Amino acid sequence: MNFKPNFFNPFLIFVFLIFVDYLYPQEIDLVTYIDLVKNNNIDLKQEDKKAKIAREESKIAKSLVLPNASAESFYQRDFNKNFLFINDEFDGSTTAFRTNFNNTIDASVTVTQTIFDPTVFSAVKVAKLTEELHKLENENMSNKLVIEASKLYWKAVFIKESIKVLNENAKLAKEQVDQIKKIANKGVVSKLQLYQAEGLYKKTILVLNNTKNQHYNILNELKVLANISITENLFLTESLENFEINGISSMKDIVIGNQPEIKTLKKEIEISEKQINANKKFWYPKLNIVTGYNYNVQDNGLKFGNHENKLFFGQLRITFPIFSGGRNNAEIVKTKIEKEAVELHLKNKQQEFLKQLQNAQNSYNTTINNIAIRRETLRLNEKEIVVFKKQLRLGVVTPIEFKEVLFRLTQSKLDLLSDYLDLHIAQLQIKRILGTAI
Repeated sequence: MNFKPNFFNPFLIFVFLIFVDYLYPQEIDLVTYIDLVKNNNIDLKQEDKKAKIAREESKIAKSLVLPNASAESFYQRDFNKNFLFINDEFDGSTTAFRTNFNNTIDASVTVTQTIFDPTVFSAVKVAKLTEELHKLENENMSNKLVIEASKLYWKAVFIKESIKVLNENAKLAKEQVDQIKKIANKGVVSKLQLYQAEGLYKKTILVLNNTKNQHYNILNELKVLANISITENLFLTESLENFEINGISSMKDIVIGNQPEIKTLKKEIEISEKQINANKKFWYPKLNIVTGYNYNVQDNGLKFGNHENKLFFGQLRITFPIFSGGRNNAEIVKTKIEKEAVELHLKNKQQEFLKQLQNAQNSYNTTINNIAIRRETLRLNEKEIVVFKKQLRLGVVTPIEFKEVLFRLTQSKLDLLSDYLDLHIAQLQIKRILGTAI
């Protein structure tokens, strides 16, 4: 029997796609990733829905100052006959006059226009400010999310580059084992030294595997944050070593007014002030104009043109609030207290942001200095490992001594990567506080 492979087998296609995805992962830089977070993050989409709801509520409030028109019509069938009886004083006779008709049709149109109503006008202003508040809250969440996503991205890059360092460390440890095996056969080193070298190599593999697992987990966190499919294979293209020197020149010139959270609190205070003014105008009179047209026809049959009434009217309505049961005064006091609470929160946030900004700037400056020292230390460690590798081949140094040198080299590389990460995080912290992350 001749077997003919089915290249369109769904299982084979699925395996092929997985294989291609593994060989060719999606390369993604920081800017691209942040764009994905802004466009796809579920929390941001929910916040955007709130902003849209606020926009519609603003439209609802504005509709209160526009004319309100309504139309009404009805048909009535009277099954009873009502009469008005009149007695004649001269002959004593009684005359009956019918007072209703069998059929009635009534139609009316009414238009109401607000002329003066301070509470309505204030409600429109408050609704507009509330819409602006939701936009600021959206901006604040976007600012925080961009910083969170950027930090997570750089942490993932840190782990990725740590894996590279640990791979080199494992490679050097394996070379040490191979070299010791060669000289052990000549009796230069003992079996104990060989066992120590093999143990060191095994430990480097364990550390490497654990770090790879951390990288896998943090990539999944990145996918969730940007709403990327969890099965997508990502490759982060950024390098920790690439950074710009853009710290703050002088703390005296710092203005944190553009910080989204600060702007949000200021907008809440503005809304409270408008609400207090609106409540104070509760006792003002309200003036409305009402115009309408009414058409009414009646007949015992269907000849409605015989008995019709037409009425076009206009009204000027003035309303004076007299007593609210103390509700309005309580609302004024409540809003004032809420405003004072927000003002205190604003002062606290301003001080907190200034403190965080100063700490971030100090951390930034310290890390810049540390990086220069780390680079010089790494250069010396690399020279040291070259010398020890030669001495190890000659049997001059022991595996324990080589292990210490190898540890210093690996630790210097990881410390340098850690400083790079600290520098990126300090820059992000400064951007978050100044509101320039978006």
